[in-house]
Amino acid sequence: MSLSDRERRLLAEIERNLRCRDPRFTRRIDALNRQGPQRFACHVSTRQVVCVLLVVVALTFLSAAILVLTAPQGRPPAHQTKALSPVTARPTMSVLISRVPS
Repeated sequence: MSLSDRERRLLAEIERNLRCRDPRFTRRIDALNRQGPQRFACHVSTRQVVCVLLVVVALTFLSAAILVLTAPQGRPPAHQTKALSPVTARPTMSVLISRVPS
């Protein structure tokens, strides 16, 4: 999205005022303009990126291993399979009726 003509004129006027009032600011801005646009404000080496990716992969595998190793094996015991009512968190009537001796 580009600036309108009015916005460009206002920015040019602000820049002119700053250049007249603050020569130190002018030198700093001119030095930045000579360097050209920079893609990143900070430089990250390839080695740092690779290290971060390795840590992420290692933590992912560690988390998966913990989940697999701590997962319950086989079917749960019979006392843990009773149906609970979603409202009262008590055994449902079908479970209670099935326990009545005949």
